[in-house]
Amino acid sequence: MSDKNPLDFRGSGLWAVILGGSSGFGLATAKRLARAGLNVLIGHKDKEGTVESVLKPHFDEIRAAGVSLVTHNVNLFDDEGRGEVFESIMEHCGAGKVQLFMQSIAAGSCRLMIEDKTPDFKGKAIKGLAEALGLPPEKVKAAVNSAFHEKGCDALHTLADSRIPYREELLTEDDLKRTIFMMGYDYLLWGRELCKEGLLSKDARLVAMTSEGNEVAWKGYAAVSAAKTALEASCRAMALELAPYGVSSYIVQAGITDTPAGNAIPNFDLMKAQARLRNPFHRLTTPEDVAETILGLCGPTLRWANGSIVRVDGGEAISGL
Repeated sequence: MSDKNPLDFRGSGLWAVILGGSSGFGLATAKRLARAGLNVLIGHKDKEGTVESVLKPHFDEIRAAGVSLVTHNVNLFDDEGRGEVFESIMEHCGAGKVQLFMQSIAAGSCRLMIEDKTPDFKGKAIKGLAEALGLPPEKVKAAVNSAFHEKGCDALHTLADSRIPYREELLTEDDLKRTIFMMGYDYLLWGRELCKEGLLSKDARLVAMTSEGNEVAWKGYAAVSAAKTALEASCRAMALELAPYGVSSYIVQAGITDTPAGNAIPNFDLMKAQARLRNPFHRLTTPEDVAETILGLCGPTLRWANGSIVRVDGGEAISGL
Protein backbone atom coordinates (compact mmCIF):
# COMPACT_ATOMS: atom_id res chain seq x y z
CA MET A 1 0.00 0.00 0.00
CA SER A 2 1.34 3.42 -0.97
CA ASP A 3 1.92 5.88 1.87
CA LYS A 4 2.05 8.84 -0.52
CA ASN A 5 0.00 11.81 0.63
CA PRO A 6 -3.01 11.97 -1.76
CA LEU A 7 -2.91 15.77 -1.49
CA ASP A 8 0.73 15.96 -2.61
CA PHE A 9 0.65 16.81 -6.31
CA ARG A 10 4.36 17.48 -6.75
CA GLY A 11 5.67 15.97 -9.95
CA SER A 12 2.17 15.24 -11.29
CA GLY A 13 2.21 18.01 -13.88
CA LEU A 14 -1.35 18.90 -12.90
CA TRP A 15 -2.75 22.44 -12.80
CA ALA A 16 -5.23 24.59 -10.95
CA VAL A 17 -7.04 27.20 -13.05
CA ILE A 18 -8.44 30.01 -10.90
CA LEU A 19 -10.53 32.86 -12.25
CA GLY A 20 -10.47 35.74 -9.80
CA GLY A 21 -7.18 34.60 -8.32
CA SER A 22 -5.61 37.94 -7.42
CA SER A 23 -7.29 38.47 -4.04
CA GLY A 24 -9.49 36.89 -1.39
CA PHE A 25 -10.46 33.24 -1.76
CA GLY A 26 -8.87 32.83 -5.19
CA LEU A 27 -5.42 34.08 -4.19
CA ALA A 28 -5.37 32.13 -0.92
CA THR A 29 -6.35 28.98 -2.81
CA ALA A 30 -3.67 29.57 -5.44
CA LYS A 31 -1.02 29.83 -2.72
CA ARG A 32 -2.22 26.73 -0.87
CA LEU A 33 -2.47 24.58 -3.98
CA ALA A 34 0.97 25.73 -5.11
CA ARG A 35 2.42 24.53 -1.79
CA ALA A 36 0.73 21.19 -2.50
CA GLY A 37 2.50 20.99 -5.86
CA LEU A 38 -0.16 22.08 -8.34
CA ASN A 39 0.88 24.46 -11.08
CA VAL A 40 -1.36 27.52 -11.19
CA LEU A 41 -2.96 29.58 -13.95
CA ILE A 42 -4.75 32.73 -12.79
CA GLY A 43 -7.15 34.98 -14.66
CA HIS A 44 -7.81 38.33 -13.03
CA LYS A 45 -8.62 41.97 -13.73
CA ASP A 46 -6.60 44.62 -11.89
CA LYS A 47 -4.95 47.95 -12.59
CA GLU A 48 -1.40 47.64 -13.89
CA GLY A 49 -0.08 49.62 -10.95
CA THR A 50 -1.76 47.17 -8.58
CA VAL A 51 -0.12 44.23 -10.34
CA GLU A 52 3.34 45.67 -9.78
CA SER A 53 2.90 47.14 -6.32
CA VAL A 54 0.52 44.66 -4.68
CA LEU A 55 0.25 41.41 -6.62
CA LYS A 56 3.84 40.75 -7.67
CA PRO A 57 4.98 39.66 -4.17
CA HIS A 58 2.04 37.24 -3.95
CA PHE A 59 2.81 35.82 -7.39
CA ASP A 60 6.49 35.51 -6.45
CA GLU A 61 5.42 33.55 -3.36
CA ILE A 62 3.51 31.10 -5.54
CA ARG A 63 6.50 30.59 -7.83
CA ALA A 64 8.75 30.13 -4.80
CA ALA A 65 6.78 26.96 -4.02
CA GLY A 66 8.54 25.40 -7.02
CA VAL A 67 5.58 25.35 -9.39
CA SER A 68 4.74 27.10 -12.64
CA LEU A 69 2.53 30.19 -12.51
CA VAL A 70 0.83 31.79 -15.50
CA THR A 71 -1.23 34.96 -15.02
CA HIS A 72 -3.54 36.92 -17.31
CA ASN A 73 -4.74 40.40 -16.41
CA VAL A 74 -7.75 40.62 -18.71
CA ASN A 75 -11.49 41.23 -18.72
CA LEU A 76 -12.86 37.74 -18.16
CA PHE A 77 -16.31 38.73 -19.42
CA ASP A 78 -14.98 39.98 -22.71
CA ASP A 79 -14.63 37.58 -25.65
CA GLU A 80 -11.02 38.59 -26.26
CA GLY A 81 -10.03 38.15 -22.62
CA ARG A 82 -11.82 34.83 -22.29
CA GLY A 83 -10.23 33.59 -25.49
CA GLU A 84 -6.77 34.57 -24.29
CA VAL A 85 -7.16 32.65 -21.04
CA PHE A 86 -8.66 29.60 -22.71
CA GLU A 87 -5.86 29.42 -25.30
CA SER A 88 -3.33 29.77 -22.49
CA ILE A 89 -4.91 26.81 -20.65
CA MET A 90 -4.55 24.71 -23.78
CA GLU A 91 -0.94 25.85 -24.29
CA HIS A 92 0.40 25.70 -20.74
CA CYS A 93 -1.72 23.06 -19.01
CA GLY A 94 -2.48 20.75 -21.89
CA ALA A 95 -4.91 17.90 -22.36
CA GLY A 96 -6.07 16.15 -19.21
CA LYS A 97 -3.98 18.28 -16.87
CA VAL A 98 -6.46 20.63 -15.15
CA GLN A 99 -7.13 19.07 -11.74
CA LEU A 100 -9.04 22.06 -10.37
CA PHE A 101 -11.08 24.80 -11.99
CA MET A 102 -12.20 27.50 -9.56
CA GLN A 103 -14.57 30.36 -10.34
CA SER A 104 -13.97 33.07 -7.73
CA ILE A 105 -14.99 36.22 -9.58
CA ALA A 106 -17.06 38.74 -7.64
CA ALA A 107 -18.64 41.00 -10.25
CA GLY A 108 -22.17 41.55 -8.99
CA SER A 109 -24.21 44.68 -8.43
CA CYS A 110 -24.96 45.42 -4.76
CA ARG A 111 -27.79 47.95 -4.89
CA LEU A 112 -31.14 48.32 -3.21
CA MET A 113 -34.05 47.21 -5.38
CA ILE A 114 -36.37 49.95 -4.08
CA GLU A 115 -36.18 53.03 -1.86
CA ASP A 116 -35.52 51.97 1.73
CA LYS A 117 -38.53 52.66 3.96
CA THR A 118 -37.36 50.70 7.01
CA PRO A 119 -38.39 52.45 10.25
CA ASP A 120 -35.54 54.28 11.99
CA PHE A 121 -35.13 51.80 14.85
CA LYS A 122 -31.49 52.82 15.28
CA GLY A 123 -32.34 56.51 15.64
CA LYS A 124 -35.09 55.70 18.13
CA ALA A 125 -32.69 53.61 20.23
CA ILE A 126 -30.03 56.34 20.19
CA LYS A 127 -32.63 58.89 21.27
CA GLY A 128 -33.82 56.67 24.13
CA LEU A 129 -30.27 56.01 25.28
CA ALA A 130 -29.49 59.73 25.14
CA GLU A 131 -32.50 60.54 27.30
CA ALA A 132 -31.49 57.88 29.82
CA LEU A 133 -27.97 59.29 30.00
CA GLY A 134 -29.04 62.93 29.95
CA LEU A 135 -26.89 63.63 26.91
CA PRO A 136 -27.60 65.08 23.45
CA PRO A 137 -28.45 62.32 20.89
CA GLU A 138 -25.68 63.46 18.53
CA LYS A 139 -23.11 63.00 21.31
CA VAL A 140 -24.36 59.51 22.08
CA LYS A 141 -24.35 58.63 18.38
CA ALA A 142 -20.77 59.84 18.00
CA ALA A 143 -19.70 57.82 21.05
CA VAL A 144 -21.38 54.66 19.72
CA ASN A 145 -19.71 55.03 16.33
CA SER A 146 -16.33 55.70 17.92
CA ALA A 147 -16.62 52.67 20.22
CA PHE A 148 -17.72 50.44 17.34
CA HIS A 149 -15.32 51.55 14.61
CA GLU A 150 -12.30 52.58 16.67
CA LYS A 151 -12.51 50.37 19.77
CA GLY A 152 -13.84 47.15 18.25
CA CYS A 153 -17.03 47.02 20.32
CA ASP A 154 -18.84 44.53 18.06
CA ALA A 155 -21.91 44.31 20.30
CA LEU A 156 -22.82 47.86 19.24
CA HIS A 157 -23.40 46.80 15.62
CA THR A 158 -27.16 47.34 15.93
CA LEU A 159 -26.62 51.01 16.86
CA ALA A 160 -23.55 51.98 14.84
CA ASP A 161 -23.59 53.59 11.39
CA SER A 162 -22.01 51.63 8.58
CA ARG A 163 -19.06 53.10 6.71
CA ILE A 164 -20.20 51.15 3.65
CA PRO A 165 -23.49 52.84 2.76
CA TYR A 166 -26.02 51.82 0.15
CA ARG A 167 -25.51 53.36 -3.26
CA GLU A 168 -27.92 56.06 -4.31
CA GLU A 169 -28.68 54.31 -7.60
CA LEU A 170 -31.27 51.55 -7.40
CA LEU A 171 -30.93 48.11 -8.99
CA THR A 172 -31.69 48.13 -12.72
CA GLU A 173 -32.80 45.34 -15.01
CA ASP A 174 -29.37 45.41 -16.69
CA ASP A 175 -27.68 45.08 -13.28
CA LEU A 176 -29.78 42.02 -12.56
CA LYS A 177 -29.16 40.37 -15.94
CA ARG A 178 -25.41 41.01 -15.86
CA THR A 179 -24.97 39.81 -12.28
CA ILE A 180 -26.96 36.61 -12.77
CA PHE A 181 -25.02 35.76 -15.92
CA MET A 182 -21.55 36.58 -14.60
CA MET A 183 -21.93 35.05 -11.15
CA GLY A 184 -24.61 32.45 -11.87
CA TYR A 185 -23.91 30.75 -15.20
CA ASP A 186 -20.32 31.56 -16.15
CA TYR A 187 -19.06 28.71 -13.95
CA LEU A 188 -21.13 26.22 -15.96
CA LEU A 189 -19.95 27.63 -19.30
CA TRP A 190 -16.26 27.42 -18.38
CA GLY A 191 -16.63 23.96 -16.88
CA ARG A 192 -18.43 22.66 -19.94
CA GLU A 193 -15.84 24.03 -22.39
CA LEU A 194 -12.91 22.71 -20.38
CA CYS A 195 -14.55 19.30 -20.36
CA LYS A 196 -15.46 19.35 -24.08
CA GLU A 197 -11.90 20.26 -25.04
CA GLY A 198 -10.44 17.43 -22.94
CA LEU A 199 -8.48 19.77 -20.67
CA LEU A 200 -9.75 18.37 -17.37
CA SER A 201 -7.94 15.56 -15.61
CA LYS A 202 -9.50 12.11 -15.23
CA ASP A 203 -10.92 13.08 -11.81
CA ALA A 204 -11.06 16.87 -12.04
CA ARG A 205 -12.79 19.09 -9.49
CA LEU A 206 -14.81 22.21 -10.29
CA VAL A 207 -15.45 24.69 -7.47
CA ALA A 208 -17.35 27.97 -7.17
CA MET A 209 -18.18 30.23 -4.23
CA THR A 210 -21.48 31.10 -2.58
CA SER A 211 -22.46 32.82 0.67
CA GLU A 212 -25.14 32.77 3.35
CA GLY A 213 -26.84 35.41 1.22
CA ASN A 214 -28.04 32.53 -0.96
CA GLU A 215 -30.82 31.92 1.59
CA VAL A 216 -30.80 34.91 3.94
CA ALA A 217 -31.98 38.19 2.45
CA TRP A 218 -29.46 41.02 2.87
CA LYS A 219 -30.49 44.50 1.77
CA GLY A 220 -28.72 45.49 -1.43
CA TYR A 221 -27.85 41.87 -2.22
CA ALA A 222 -30.86 40.92 -4.35
CA ALA A 223 -28.99 40.55 -7.65
CA VAL A 224 -26.09 38.61 -6.15
CA SER A 225 -28.45 36.39 -4.16
CA ALA A 226 -30.34 35.55 -7.35
CA ALA A 227 -27.02 34.77 -9.04
CA LYS A 228 -25.91 32.50 -6.21
CA THR A 229 -29.15 30.54 -6.49
CA ALA A 230 -28.53 30.11 -10.21
CA LEU A 231 -24.93 29.10 -9.46
CA GLU A 232 -26.07 26.38 -7.09
CA ALA A 233 -28.53 25.05 -9.67
CA SER A 234 -25.69 25.04 -12.22
CA CYS A 235 -23.51 23.07 -9.80
CA ARG A 236 -26.19 20.39 -9.39
CA ALA A 237 -26.59 20.09 -13.16
CA MET A 238 -22.83 19.86 -13.62
CA ALA A 239 -22.50 17.26 -10.86
CA LEU A 240 -25.02 15.10 -12.71
CA GLU A 241 -23.96 15.60 -16.31
CA LEU A 242 -20.18 15.80 -15.92
CA ALA A 243 -19.80 12.83 -13.57
CA PRO A 244 -19.59 10.34 -16.49
CA TYR A 245 -16.47 12.28 -17.56
CA GLY A 246 -14.92 11.79 -14.11
CA VAL A 247 -15.60 15.40 -13.09
CA SER A 248 -16.98 16.48 -9.71
CA SER A 249 -18.59 19.86 -9.00
CA TYR A 250 -18.87 21.63 -5.65
CA ILE A 251 -20.04 24.93 -4.23
CA VAL A 252 -18.19 26.27 -1.19
CA GLN A 253 -20.23 28.47 1.15
CA ALA A 254 -17.80 30.58 3.12
CA GLY A 255 -18.69 32.41 6.28
CA ILE A 256 -18.35 36.18 6.49
CA THR A 257 -14.78 36.89 5.37
CA ASP A 258 -12.81 40.13 5.27
CA THR A 259 -12.09 40.32 1.53
CA PRO A 260 -12.18 43.14 -1.05
CA ALA A 261 -15.32 41.60 -2.56
CA GLY A 262 -17.01 41.34 0.82
CA ASN A 263 -16.22 44.93 1.68
CA ALA A 264 -18.12 46.07 -1.42
CA ILE A 265 -21.37 44.81 0.16
CA PRO A 266 -23.38 47.57 1.89
CA ASN A 267 -23.26 47.37 5.69
CA PHE A 268 -20.49 44.76 5.53
CA ASP A 269 -18.68 46.28 8.51
CA LEU A 270 -21.82 45.71 10.59
CA MET A 271 -22.17 42.21 9.17
CA LYS A 272 -18.61 41.35 10.18
CA ALA A 273 -19.26 42.44 13.75
CA GLN A 274 -22.46 40.41 13.91
CA ALA A 275 -20.63 37.37 12.48
CA ARG A 276 -17.89 37.56 15.12
CA LEU A 277 -20.55 37.51 17.81
CA ARG A 278 -22.59 34.73 16.21
CA ASN A 279 -19.79 32.41 15.09
CA PRO A 280 -19.11 29.63 17.62
CA PHE A 281 -15.39 30.45 17.38
CA HIS A 282 -16.04 34.22 17.58
CA ARG A 283 -13.91 35.08 14.60
CA LEU A 284 -14.42 35.65 10.91
CA THR A 285 -13.74 32.99 8.32
CA THR A 286 -10.41 33.57 6.57
CA PRO A 287 -9.49 32.98 2.93
CA GLU A 288 -7.00 30.41 4.23
CA ASP A 289 -9.81 28.44 5.92
CA VAL A 290 -11.48 28.19 2.54
CA ALA A 291 -8.25 27.35 0.72
CA GLU A 292 -7.62 24.38 3.01
CA THR A 293 -11.07 23.01 2.26
CA ILE A 294 -10.62 23.42 -1.48
CA LEU A 295 -7.32 21.53 -1.28
CA GLY A 296 -9.25 18.77 0.47
CA LEU A 297 -11.80 18.73 -2.34
CA CYS A 298 -8.96 18.11 -4.80
CA GLY A 299 -8.15 14.75 -3.22
CA PRO A 300 -10.05 11.45 -3.01
CA THR A 301 -11.53 11.83 0.48
CA LEU A 302 -14.37 14.20 -0.42
CA ARG A 303 -15.06 13.00 -3.94
CA TRP A 304 -18.42 11.50 -2.94
CA ALA A 305 -19.59 14.97 -1.88
CA ASN A 306 -20.16 15.68 -5.58
CA GLY A 307 -22.90 18.29 -6.09
CA SER A 308 -22.77 19.50 -2.49
CA ILE A 309 -22.77 22.96 -0.98
CA VAL A 310 -19.85 22.68 1.44
CA ARG A 311 -20.11 25.12 4.35
CA VAL A 312 -16.78 26.52 5.51
CA ASP A 313 -17.79 28.88 8.28
CA GLY A 314 -17.00 27.32 11.67
CA GLY A 315 -20.71 26.76 12.26
CA GLU A 316 -21.72 30.37 11.61
CA ALA A 317 -24.72 29.63 9.41
CA ILE A 318 -26.36 27.33 11.96
CA SER A 319 -25.60 29.41 15.04
CA GLY A 320 -27.95 31.82 16.80
CA LEU A 321 -26.76 34.63 19.05
